[in-house]
Amino acid sequence: MSRVTLKQLLGRQPETRALVAAMAGALGIPVTIHDNEGGILYGDAPEDGAERFPVSAEDVDLGWVSGTRHAHAVAGVLGHLAAKESERKALGSEVLHLYREVNLIYAFSERLAALLDLDSVAALTLQQARQLIESTDGIVLLLDESTGELSILAGFGGVLPGLAAVRAGNGVIGSVAATGIGEIVDDLEQDPRPNAEMPGLRSLMCAPLKVGERVIGAIALGATGPVAYTAAALKLLSTLALQAATAIENARLFERTVQAARERERLLTLHQAAEVARAKLENELELAARIQAELFPSALPPLSGYDLAARSRPVRLCGGDYYDALPIPVEDGAERMLMCVADVSGKGLPASLVMSNMQATLRALLGRLPSLPDLAARASDLLHQSTATEKYVTAAFLELSPETDQARYVSAGHPDSLLIRRNGDVIRLGSTGVPLGLLGPGRRYEQTEFVLEPGDCVVLYSDGVPDAQNESGDEFGDQRLLTVLQAALTESADTLVARVFEAIDAFADGSPQYDDITLLVLRKL
Repeated sequence: MSRVTLKQLLGRQPETRALVAAMAGALGIPVTIHDNEGGILYGDAPEDGAERFPVSAEDVDLGWVSGTRHAHAVAGVLGHLAAKESERKALGSEVLHLYREVNLIYAFSERLAALLDLDSVAALTLQQARQLIESTDGIVLLLDESTGELSILAGFGGVLPGLAAVRAGNGVIGSVAATGIGEIVDDLEQDPRPNAEMPGLRSLMCAPLKVGERVIGAIALGATGPVAYTAAALKLLSTLALQAATAIENARLFERTVQAARERERLLTLHQAAEVARAKLENELELAARIQAELFPSALPPLSGYDLAARSRPVRLCGGDYYDALPIPVEDGAERMLMCVADVSGKGLPASLVMSNMQATLRALLGRLPSLPDLAARASDLLHQSTATEKYVTAAFLELSPETDQARYVSAGHPDSLLIRRNGDVIRLGSTGVPLGLLGPGRRYEQTEFVLEPGDCVVLYSDGVPDAQNESGDEFGDQRLLTVLQAALTESADTLVARVFEAIDAFADGSPQYDDITLLVLRKL
């Protein structure tokens, strides 16, 4: 406390001198006021034998009053006035100090509001705390709520910034982070908690960084010398911590916002690139689909005494199914026709490329081999050499001599084809060998032979026909196919094909198509 002297009391306050004069007059006595060194501050030199009465305030002697025995009253009043003046000065000093603190905190808050990165917020907080509170060391730590680890964001001094891993609940700082309650420890050596990570530090004060009731970190100040931190200092540090916590949370939010904006920009760029690539791919697929469509016969060749029709519907723009009807060149001039339905493993563009390879292979070999089994075997060898190991083709080949109605059939792992006699009898034409291109050279194929009579019908189809599904996952199946065909057996081949596709669509009832659907119908007129 700053104490007032008698000289200040009498010199700065005329009312005090007037009061002394009034009391001396009322008592009828002369008084002399001396300072501690004996100098006369008021009145004349005392008479010999005058008594001396000390003037004291807060147990401190300020001087004395000389006079008769009644002069002690003047000494008492002066002591009282000195004490009150000292209290007034101390109160004014405290108010000024608080005003300066408030002003500094206000300025600190304004500066924090302009910062949007964590490092700057932490550094400014420590700078402000160091100005207001005596310390040799300081740190700001952030809490990882998922692991309980506290990481140092900023620091000063030679002890606290060098801390190893700090966990919530361990030591003074960890306890503050765990409880959210600030602490003061004026002698760390006497603290029972494990604070060995702070050698050389004597005093420590720590306050939590809180947003609402959630602790996001801590701020700690320490001193290597004997500093006695007070509750007022902890309150001040807690005030700084509260403002810093809000600024840190704002900086985190800003950082997340910036990151989100960058991520949105990155995704937008990727999306735009993907849209460009998708449009390019769609154009290429449409071109591939047009090219593939041109690989199918624009019109099936006429066949004496027979009615022939076919249709293929890919599940995607490009498909892996294939059908064809090819006149076979022969030396004797006899008419012969090769009909085929094939299905490449897989779907989409890769399957369509294999399909085009299959078509080119078949047309190149047509008429060059003595029999249908030889044709299938050679086609298998060529496809095995020119396609990936996981790619293969199932195919049903039907060779017909219209003049004799003699038919020869080879199936390379293809679903059963149907021979429906005009009386309704059904003969299933099964596989006679492995899929084309599946295994290496040397494959052999068998053939099935039969004669077609008027009204008979042969149906070749891919597995997309029986495998078509409805919403419940039920399959169209071979039996439904057979029922549709038998009901319209006397109709034209075009009508039979149309009836099958109509029946599949009615069965699926809008459910998506999962495989290419191909159907070829040959009727003996």
